Amino acid sequence: MDSKEINALVAENGLRVELDSVKGKRTVAVREFKRGDTILSIRPLYEFPARGNEESESRCAHCFARLPKRRPRCSQCRQTQYCSINCQTTHWTSRHYFECMKMDERAVDAACMELKPEFRPSLRMCVGVMRTMSFQTVPAWLRVQREAWHMLVTHRDKHPQFVLTQYEEIARVINTHRSDIGLDSTSDAIDVLCRSGCNNFAAYEPNGPRMSGYLCSPLVSLLLNHSCLPNAAFVYMGGMQIVRALDDIQIGDEITLAYMDGLQPRDVRQKQLSAVYFFDCTCNKCCGESARAQVDVLMSRALGVDGQMPEYLPTDYVQPPAIEPWVLRVIDMLLAHCQDGTRDGFDQGLLDCVGSLPPRNFSFAAYTHWLECQDDCLERISSECVSSNVRAWACVSAMYVLAFYACVYPPYLSLVGFQCLETSKLVWNTLVASEMSNEMPNEWVELGLSLDRVKRLARCAQNILRVSAEPSVSAEGDLSVESQVALLAGQSFVN
Repeated sequence: MDSKEINALVAENGLRVELDSVKGKRTVAVREFKRGDTILSIRPLYEFPARGNEESESRCAHCFARLPKRRPRCSQCRQTQYCSINCQTTHWTSRHYFECMKMDERAVDAACMELKPEFRPSLRMCVGVMRTMSFQTVPAWLRVQREAWHMLVTHRDKHPQFVLTQYEEIARVINTHRSDIGLDSTSDAIDVLCRSGCNNFAAYEPNGPRMSGYLCSPLVSLLLNHSCLPNAAFVYMGGMQIVRALDDIQIGDEITLAYMDGLQPRDVRQKQLSAVYFFDCTCNKCCGESARAQVDVLMSRALGVDGQMPEYLPTDYVQPPAIEPWVLRVIDMLLAHCQDGTRDGFDQGLLDCVGSLPPRNFSFAAYTHWLECQDDCLERISSECVSSNVRAWACVSAMYVLAFYACVYPPYLSLVGFQCLETSKLVWNTLVASEMSNEMPNEWVELGLSLDRVKRLARCAQNILRVSAEPSVSAEGDLSVESQVALLAGQSFVN
């Protein structure tokens, strides 16, 4: 790369950028990274928290945590809100000192109201990037991000016309409110939208799978290519985008992130990557002959003209719950893998478990049926007094979802860990409810509904989330993952 500052940062983090005949460039490790190691950590060029419809869903401008009822505000602009004095102080010293009073957030809110809700984050990102790029004196990390921004490609000539039409409408609103917002930049808003639209990131809560905000981090976009089975992922913590290793990475290995959900069928992924990011995926999961690639082929199968439902899926919750043996075998493999940390034979073991299953039982369509079953059971549990059968079906469907996750995602991805934790809590609550009502059938042990399973799932969640999330962090009103695991792992029944 032509930038000395970027090259210095890359080398400092044990990385090297190489030319690639297919991808153009790739970033490889020049030192070993252990699972859970931080590969790269940098503040985004621009970021902002996701906005809910209710005031209670407002989030901290620094860490994106949900705001308490009493929340500090910036004493100068009186607009930026925080979850704590610590976040307010850290945000001021890291970036808000050069941003404050440079843009009227209320004017941005007014401009957003002229657009459909789905276009408003794009307007906020465009305005924020244009403003940030216009600052004169900035810290070193922001100079690096701005240099990386200029190296990104707009792909403006490749965007479909309907997307460009949407961008033109957003640009029109921005230009109409330019003086109110406080923009003196002459940047082409459509170019900014084209460049940011295929290089933004969604941030998620470090202690849960809920989306918390939006990031524009050109350096990470520039350095790390996509893989449907990546060896790295990022967590947003305290204003930093932290890229971590999901597995042991050897010298010479390429560092990759997932640009989209790897659970989607292969043809859907390929179409979306081509339409949004303008490349054809050639990762090992899409093009190789590995065990994971073969599992991906199985997941991408159509159900056929008969459209049969999964064999064990309940038509109602009166029938006794049942579970296929492959589900428990896959979960046991995941639990063992996350206990000893070795991956030898794990991928082949997954293929051996699911290789002979028909599409009705193992495919993306089958997964969606079980996910809907899980969500329906959870809704019933939260809204009414339900039978032990419904609770048991909630556990079974959650284990199906976990088994599908184990088959398609890297084992140490946070989504797998959170599903482990939720399944553990479901099983425990079901056991407690059944113990209190004396309705615990002996057959439930065969379904994997046991105290031992509760504890193993909880510890597995802990091991995974220590790699790819922040299990010690607690959201407002919630227990941290570490606290939840400690409670679950210490449970017992008194005879």
